Amino acid sequence: MLIIGGRCLLVAVLASSLEAAWGREEELQERPLKTITMAAPRPRPVVGERISFHGRWFGIPVGHGWIEVADLVEIEGRQAYRIEAHGYSNALLSTFYPIHDVLRSFIDAESLQPLQVEKTQREGHYRAEEIVTFDYARGIATYRSRLNNSVKEIPIPPSVHDILSAFYWLRTHPVDPQRSITLEIYSDEKVYHTEVRPLTPITLELRRRGTFPCLMVEPKAAFKGVLVRRGRVWFYITADERRLPLLVKLTTPWGPMAGVIDPESLDGDPPIEEPELTNEAAAR
Repeated sequence: MLIIGGRCLLVAVLASSLEAAWGREEELQERPLKTITMAAPRPRPVVGERISFHGRWFGIPVGHGWIEVADLVEIEGRQAYRIEAHGYSNALLSTFYPIHDVLRSFIDAESLQPLQVEKTQREGHYRAEEIVTFDYARGIATYRSRLNNSVKEIPIPPSVHDILSAFYWLRTHPVDPQRSITLEIYSDEKVYHTEVRPLTPITLELRRRGTFPCLMVEPKAAFKGVLVRRGRVWFYITADERRLPLLVKLTTPWGPMAGVIDPESLDGDPPIEEPELTNEAAAR
């Protein structure tokens, strides 16, 4: 017990020091704003846009990842954006807990709702390979595991999103800094009623990146009326038309984590490619 207690104390002291050091290294400064004006957002995702992050746990670099609007494809006769999110642990974290996650969502070019979602997850000893298709006419999402061939049907509401489609829907729709937005989000074979709460307007200064007026928002999810308690997450979203997530903070059972946008993701955009929206509106 003494050894365990000593290790816990050492970890706590080390973590506190590392967290303070991270703040100095990043020169991350937050200043509250009395008010903020949110510019009109872009109406569509931008093909070729890639937002990359580096992640830290207690100030220690632990990995990197990115979200990318890869291209426009056709899914069962409908035009769709192929959105990909990748997350990788670095060499340090991989020595005891390797992570390699890929989430791929095909979102309808008109509604920005998911048509198909694919997930590959490698976290420690955990493995997942799955594909989910959304049938809005039947009101059903069909889950298939590529590892054990299991199949499950999950009832979905007409306005359902997955995590990636919700991210781009929020980036392309007006935001009132005084009003919450509610979304129904599918994740892990469930649909969560999710409230996205605007919090404090912030001026965020990031070293080597610049100073940005941001709105801090917090998603709060509930399932069948019960709040989902898996930690908390806060996003710092720029007030300009790009609505870039500059900083993500998380509380987890393993301590605080953060993702900070990489400088190259602020350098500008690829040419905007607008889809030819020739599809009839899907039955919802």
